[in-house]
Formats: sequence, structure tokens, C-alpha cells
Amino acid sequence: MGANRRKLVLASRNKDKVLELQQLFAGLDFDVLSSDDFPGLPDVIEDGTTIVGNARRKAIVTAAYTGEVSVADDTSLEVRELNGFPDIFAARFSGSAATYGSNVDLILELMADVPEEYRQARFSTACVWVDPRPAREDYAVTRPAVGRWLRNPWARSIGVKDADKEWEYWNGFADRRSVWDQYRRNMELDLMGWGHDRARLRSVADGLFLGCEDALKPGEKLDERLLEQGVRLPDSRIWAVDGVDEVSEPLTVVAPSGLSAEAPGRDVNGPFWYEVSTVGRVVGDICMLPVGSLGFGYDPIFRAEGEIRTLAEMPSDEKNAISHRGRAMRRLMVAVKGAY
Repeated sequence: MGANRRKLVLASRNKDKVLELQQLFAGLDFDVLSSDDFPGLPDVIEDGTTIVGNARRKAIVTAAYTGEVSVADDTSLEVRELNGFPDIFAARFSGSAATYGSNVDLILELMADVPEEYRQARFSTACVWVDPRPAREDYAVTRPAVGRWLRNPWARSIGVKDADKEWEYWNGFADRRSVWDQYRRNMELDLMGWGHDRARLRSVADGLFLGCEDALKPGEKLDERLLEQGVRLPDSRIWAVDGVDEVSEPLTVVAPSGLSAEAPGRDVNGPFWYEVSTVGRVVGDICMLPVGSLGFGYDPIFRAEGEIRTLAEMPSDEKNAISHRGRAMRRLMVAVKGAY
């Protein structure tokens, strides 16, 4: 590693994803590491209703803990015939113990009777860059990238007196329950019907919503296994500021819980952080059967528009050239190179 080069931490322990991200970031002048290089780094509960929100959660916590620039991504798969599912639940569509294979099998099961002409789908990836100790005050990016400044959420160590009321406190600034209510209503409005079993899809969907406290309906019980994953963050907009201005104040001075006092970043992170976010998408179709042994996740059953091969049949350079993640990462790299 270069003595004067900054570190870039990829907020993931998924070895397949880390390898792909390292390939995509090979052109940046940073030493690229992953979450596995920081054994004490806590995991993050991904309970946002958007992929940008979930990627932000991971990037902010990783930057806070390590004190290094962090990049996180989150991916959704929206299948037209499945009313947009699995969407943000793509990684755990088949349950809390989901695997690549079980997720693919569930998609194919649900779509067993759907004709080829109605199997449209869209992959989307959000990438978020968070620099917890920026060297300048004049960073700027242009569309399609979005830049913003944040107050360091952990700049003060004040906490909520009653730990049981912490989430109620955060929701006083940003009402997550109303956001989840609207999201769940939209996802349950099943207007498609070319072949999938509506009752089976609803059963799968109900199980997914049990993983987020703010999505629960009266009488439903939270699947607490999904809350054992690590740090839970509120809506990060409550720390957003217009720029580096020591006079401006965030909406709250209370720090979220879950970040160890021994975190390396505690002593080096600055009072203001810079964030860049991008999104990439690719449309295509869900195949009748999995094809190909390359890639990971849903790649064996996704064929991009205009292609005769699935993503799992493409070498990494070809896949990255057209994929949702490749597009999001290239947009992020263009933005970062221009800003830095």
C-alpha cells in the first residue's frame, strides 16, 4: 500500500460482491479494503424502504467505525409479474437463511406459469460514498450523482436516557412508520395476474415485512433474528447540512447507539462528512431456467434487454459494462474523480 494513499473500505463481507467492486474501483488512487479487514466493524440493519437509504446506512456506519472513506451498495430486483417483489428484499427473499440458490428457486417457483412475454424485470443498484474526514470544503458533483454534507452523527456521545424509547425519539424527527405504511400498501396492491399464485406471493411478502418493526401491522410479531444484525440507524437526513459551517446545528445532538467507543474512527473523523450517491439500472427478463455459472445472486436467471446470454454467462468485464452495479459504480467514479 502506498504511504500517502488513502484507504477505501468496501462496506461488505460478501466475497463475490467485494471482488466485483474491487475490479470496478481498480482505476481509483486508493488502497481498496473490505469490511473483513476490520474485525470489530459492526453490521448494519438494512431496514430502509429504498436501496439508496440502505446503502447510506452501511456507508455511514463503516466510515464512522474505520475513519476511512467507505463505499456501500445495495441492489433491488423488481419483477413486473410479482408486483415489484423482491425489490429491496432481494438478498433475503426466501427467508432469513436465504442463499443464492434458494432465492432463485423461489423466483422460478412463483413464476412457473408466467409466459415468456410477461417476465420483465429490472435490476437497480445504489452506490454511496462517505468521506468522514474530507480534506476540502468545496467538493461538488453533478448529475446523475448527488452530493451532500452531513454532520458527524457520533460527534457527541450524548445518548437517550431511556434506551427503550430510543427509536421513538428518532421517529420524532423522521416518521419511518408512515413511510413503511405507504411502501407496504403499494407492494400489496397486486395488479398483475398472468400466472403467479397471489396467495403464495402474499405469504412470502408478509414474512419479509416481519423483519422491520416499522412495517408491522397490528397483531404481527417482529422477527427479532433480523434485529440481531447490528447498528440500527434513523433517516440520515436529520444530520444533513447545506455545507461546512460551524455555526449551523443539526436537528439533534444525540448520537445513535451501537458504535463502540474503541472504534478507530472516533479519534480521526471530522465534524462534517461528504457523501456522494449514484444509481444504475438495467432492464431485462427472468429466464425460465437458470443458465450460466459466472456471477452470483440472481445472475443465472436474468437476461438483460438485447442480450441472448444471462449475466451469469458473461465474463466480469462484459457484465460490468452493462450491469446495474457497473453503471452505478462508473457514475460514482466519474463523480469522485471530478470532486477529488
